[in-house]
Amino acid sequence: MNIRHLTRVGQMRGGGGLRFGIRKLLEPYPALAFNNNKNIRCITMDLDGRQTPPIGSPTDNKLKSINFKPFLKSLFLGEFNASILSYAEVINYDRYFMLQDQLKHINTFFKENKETIDDMEERGVVPDHLLKKIQVLEMSGLLVPKEYGGAELLNTEALRLLQELGKSFTLAELFRMNELMCTKAIVLHGSQEQKDKYLEKIATGDMWTAYCFTEKNAGSDPNAVEAKATRCKDTNTFHIKGEKTWVANALRADLFLVFAKVWEKDYTGNYSDEVNTFLIERNTPGLSISQPYNLSSLNGLQVCDVTLDCTLPENALLGDPGTGLEVLKSINHDNKYFLGGAVVTRLTHLLDKTVKHALARYQFGAPLASFELIKQQIGMCASEIYALEAMLYITSGLADVGEKPDTELESAVVKEFAQRASNKCTQLCLSILGAQTNLADSEWAQFLHDNQVLQSWQGSSNINKCFIGLSGIMHLVQEKGDDMRKTMEPGLNPFKRIKYGFKLQREIKGRFPKRFKIDNHVHPRFANISYLVDEAACRLNIMGEMMLVNTGLNAQVYECNLEVMSDFTMEVYAMVCALSRASRSYIVGHAHHNHDVELAIGFISKSHGRTDKLWRDFLSMSKYRGITNAYLVGAGEYLLKQGKYCAVNPLIKNSF
Repeated sequence: MNIRHLTRVGQMRGGGGLRFGIRKLLEPYPALAFNNNKNIRCITMDLDGRQTPPIGSPTDNKLKSINFKPFLKSLFLGEFNASILSYAEVINYDRYFMLQDQLKHINTFFKENKETIDDMEERGVVPDHLLKKIQVLEMSGLLVPKEYGGAELLNTEALRLLQELGKSFTLAELFRMNELMCTKAIVLHGSQEQKDKYLEKIATGDMWTAYCFTEKNAGSDPNAVEAKATRCKDTNTFHIKGEKTWVANALRADLFLVFAKVWEKDYTGNYSDEVNTFLIERNTPGLSISQPYNLSSLNGLQVCDVTLDCTLPENALLGDPGTGLEVLKSINHDNKYFLGGAVVTRLTHLLDKTVKHALARYQFGAPLASFELIKQQIGMCASEIYALEAMLYITSGLADVGEKPDTELESAVVKEFAQRASNKCTQLCLSILGAQTNLADSEWAQFLHDNQVLQSWQGSSNINKCFIGLSGIMHLVQEKGDDMRKTMEPGLNPFKRIKYGFKLQREIKGRFPKRFKIDNHVHPRFANISYLVDEAACRLNIMGEMMLVNTGLNAQVYECNLEVMSDFTMEVYAMVCALSRASRSYIVGHAHHNHDVELAIGFISKSHGRTDKLWRDFLSMSKYRGITNAYLVGAGEYLLKQGKYCAVNPLIKNSF
């Protein structure tokens, strides 16, 4: 046997947990047995299953799907699936070793082509010879089924590879968009003819794809799409006309995934304009591509405008007629978290350089690294990266193990957290690096540009936050709408109203509030800090119910309240993931597991402070104006009416 076998491990108080493989520590505990085989560490103890979560990797080649309810949406209902705290491992040992081998080849690729990769942003193109070298690494067709020549990897495996590719933000985004937009749309919705025609070429790297959705007047709103497709029944063709903007990889793409509204008469004689999706090949007459934009970051993606005035055969339609929004949802909402993989790699690289600078730089006769504030700021950056990486792989694990996984809410939350982590870590690291970051040609300028582009890449933060808040609220309405409607009618259902009021007051006053008792599902080392996670997780359900009771079940809630709900949801998910990761690391005995403990506890403490403030803000809302931000909303509204900043200088004197 050439792998480690780990079984359930019990608690050891006082010693700070269990240390694997240290024989001397195990001697006082006869209940623990140590296998003498040097290649195997086996520790067992008879325990109640509530005392510690199960650990270990599956050895079966086929991953077993589980009927796993969506975690965050269930949290809005007041349900906490504690199995998420086990940090499920979805990759068996054979696949793990293959993945590690592929990661080594990617690292070698970056070392051998460092100069070329560094010049990509300035040149504004990814050289063809570089892509040919990447083809050898089998980075195309990661999620394409094997029957079409693809690798058919798990989401977790594909995420890990794209994370490693994040050493170049441009390369990571190039392959992410090629893999997860048009290609995945064909896998999920393509006809057999379309799959046979395109997937094998995509999997071998001989065909590149592009995603065409954004227009000048249509950003995140699919109903605002103006590109028009008209069906000609006599010739069995579509004529599509319109212009798409911000199309990444447009100059290299051989196949375009295009969203357009099909205008045709319905059975009543009226015109309908449902969004549909089309596959358009590059050599189609009437398709033209502009010169690429000159971007401060991701310049190698060659982002262009695509103008369409084309006639297409009927088999160019992807999916059933009128299912364009369904296609968009399947490739956009559930895959947003993949962007975070490259963010983790970029931030880790920046933090490592910052640490080296702090160790080498002297101020007031002492190393910069010896000052407490510097240590704290570096620790804050590390904790943000740690939480983001934990969120990434829990989300990918949920997508892999679910029979019908619903991770759209988790995915949107991870993307939002990645943007925040990037902004916070970039600012903190650059402040430590000092004045050299102000040089236009310094290596730090690229980190600034990457962070700025990330804040609006693939959708604005405001839209994402509203989506997160509304998705949770709508799920609450769908699952518990009838009960809540009764709660809102105290005259007809007095006991329902009393029960709701009692539940509310228990949480607000802190008198025996309901808790999920998640400390029973993590290592005892995290018992105290897990209470903070528990408190925040319970409050999410309370906030959702209060919002609906105050505004009605039509979910016509204030956008400011949705932002609070989104931020609260993001903090809760980040805390849960960080706790799950650290608990597993401590139980398994990973290298630096005590460091994991410090990162997780530090992050959760800070995060709980933010949720506590959001909770108080939420409780202070009024019936008419929403939360305390109402004054800022009013000020912004006045300024918009004036068309400029209009507060007068404080030295101005009125003349009478």
